[in-house]
Amino acid sequence: MKISGIRTNMAISIKKNNQPSGSGLIAVILVLAFMLTVGVAVLTVTSSGPKVSASMRYQEEAFNAAEAGFDAARMVIEDSLASGTWGSFGDRYLTSPTGIDIPFINMNLNTPNPNYFRRLTDEQVLELLDQDRNGQADNPLQVVFFEEPFVYDRNGNLDLRYRYTVFLIDDEAGFNTTDPSDFLMVCIGVVRSGPNITDRILATCRLEVEIEMPEL
Repeated sequence: MKISGIRTNMAISIKKNNQPSGSGLIAVILVLAFMLTVGVAVLTVTSSGPKVSASMRYQEEAFNAAEAGFDAARMVIEDSLASGTWGSFGDRYLTSPTGIDIPFINMNLNTPNPNYFRRLTDEQVLELLDQDRNGQADNPLQVVFFEEPFVYDRNGNLDLRYRYTVFLIDDEAGFNTTDPSDFLMVCIGVVRSGPNITDRILATCRLEVEIEMPEL
């Protein structure tokens, strides 16, 4: 009985030693590959997190700039109408460059106008309003505000990185109907990387608000 038990144990030991070699190394490699994949994913998320946060902050600041432009323009319009400085909006609508306020060419719905402001980016609109890039609107009478700074830094100076532009659009332009009692106010807020208008734009925001006046 004792010899039989020894033979049985020897047989079991020999069977274990016949397992394929290198299986442990493969398992280690798989674990390392998995850990490397997880590490790369965590590193990517960690590094992109600050960029996403900065982008969201810039976008919020651009929205605040556009909103500030709306509030400032509303007060200017109310004061101008009350004082009689503005008799009507006819001369205040943005019409230059030609076609910027016309949605369709020759009132044909099948031929959209590529120069219409709604088919342009905020940056393209600003460039068209100031084509020589001198910081002043080419047609100042047709722009309520252009690249207007409004935020003060810690030293009490205007922070030129934050600006707004506001202009009025005749919402019936390009069609045969006219209604001088209402218009579209367009406010564009901009956040730049530096104080110059040629500095890189980090974010923009456009607000389009339809204004209806009771009587002119």
